[in-house]
Amino acid sequence: MEKNLIIAIVLSAAILVGYNYLFPPFKAVPAKAPAAAAALKPQAAKAGQTAPVSIPAPTTNPPVVSLLQVSGAPIKDITIDTSLYSAVITTEGGTIKSFKLKKYLDSEGKPLEMVPPGEQIMPLALVPEGATPAQAESVIYAANKESLSLAKGAQGTITLTAQGGDGKSLTKTLTFKDGSYLIDGSFELGGYPSATMYMGDGFGNLTDLKAMTRFNYAQVFTLMDGSKHEDNPSKLEAQKTYTGKKGWTGVTDKYFIAAMVPSGPFTAVVGKGSMDTGIAGVRSYGPSEKFQLYIGPKEYDRLKAADHELERSVDYGWFAFIAKPLFVALKFFYRLVGNWGWAIVVLTVVIKLIFAPLTHKSQKSIKRMQKLQPLFAELKEKYKGDPPRLNKEMMELYKKHKVNPMGGCLPMLIQIPVFIALYRVLGNSIELRHAPFIFWLHDLSAKDPYYVLPIIMGGSMLLMQKMTPTSMDPKQNMIMMLMPVVMTFFFINLPSGLVLYFTVSNLLSMAQQFYINKYSSDN
Repeated sequence: MEKNLIIAIVLSAAILVGYNYLFPPFKAVPAKAPAAAAALKPQAAKAGQTAPVSIPAPTTNPPVVSLLQVSGAPIKDITIDTSLYSAVITTEGGTIKSFKLKKYLDSEGKPLEMVPPGEQIMPLALVPEGATPAQAESVIYAANKESLSLAKGAQGTITLTAQGGDGKSLTKTLTFKDGSYLIDGSFELGGYPSATMYMGDGFGNLTDLKAMTRFNYAQVFTLMDGSKHEDNPSKLEAQKTYTGKKGWTGVTDKYFIAAMVPSGPFTAVVGKGSMDTGIAGVRSYGPSEKFQLYIGPKEYDRLKAADHELERSVDYGWFAFIAKPLFVALKFFYRLVGNWGWAIVVLTVVIKLIFAPLTHKSQKSIKRMQKLQPLFAELKEKYKGDPPRLNKEMMELYKKHKVNPMGGCLPMLIQIPVFIALYRVLGNSIELRHAPFIFWLHDLSAKDPYYVLPIIMGGSMLLMQKMTPTSMDPKQNMIMMLMPVVMTFFFINLPSGLVLYFTVSNLLSMAQQFYINKYSSDN
């Protein structure tokens, strides 16, 4: 086998391995059935059965406190309505029962529910030391209001209070603001040394994630003193804690996030809930804790404006410093053309124009190398028994004809960081979720349902291979001709927004190659 062929195979394998390292797959998580999840609640556990969620271990082992036995108020549902979401808080446990995003729809066209059914621990469950989540969720709170409907720009507060016969109490306060996904909150502990408030078992857009993949995932995310901690729920075997002075913790998927941001130093509690979903909470060792909640979409500008570094939950990868300007440019073009698909097309054209000189140089270098092939063949025959002399003569040939053997590769390598950054932008921007393009493409974040774009992209790659001069022998060339077929199958399940970029990029490269082949002075 020729040396160049071996190098090509090794490079291909390296690319595949590197891709899987950079973008590892996520373990599939089945959709939760409410009845099955409810059976996993600690109070329903059978003798000898271990509850799937690790809760804070009490320093003592007291009997169930009287507060958790008191139900002095009726169970009620408190409705909150704003322009961005509608929510329901139940006085049983003082937890969030429903949180629907009005501007984001699920697969059935209904407002997206951020609280999956059958959670083991409901969002905002306040679990005092010595109690279990099940006990904490049985506490009946008294509420200061039965509903809250906010006009444009208005805000309102819900206060929940539970008072026990032994003088101990729990108080939760939540202030909602119209036009914002941020919620101001606090909890107070009357007579308890510590407590943990949980964001919920899998709180987030898990109802929209029927199967986890590398393009559709969920995780527990904690930012503590500037350091990121990303925990895959399916791999969390035991509870973990992170302690620091500043940060936040929550559950996030590709497009949505539910996070709690304490006002000061805190301990984040993360763990594995039922059905391999994640759980996140904040543990307080003082009488009170102030915090903010962000429950909603991972809109980069909105997250950044919250001023808590929530935007770091948007995964732009290693080349974020390139991805962020690309995202700004994409939004700019969207404002000009009014369609995210056409914005991708315009951005692709601009990127190709920026790199046109480098691409032109690369393609011309390949043409020069092709012209030297007969001379290389003569040298190989003449010095086939003397490799050092052969290498020396080949270098002289390069120098004489002013050809850089790496001239066809280096310009392309320079573009790789931009390619990876744009891959991240198009794959992680919520703006493309359910965004239509033309005809059959109704969601740029989903795969092409009829595989039209991947086929066009593969066909354009094949034509590009035929148009591009090659210095490879027939065997090597045959292997390279299989690459478009492999790439077509690889791109079949990619989001159509990504495939659109590669398709347009290939078509522009074909036009540039046609120009070089016809008008280049090197012909």
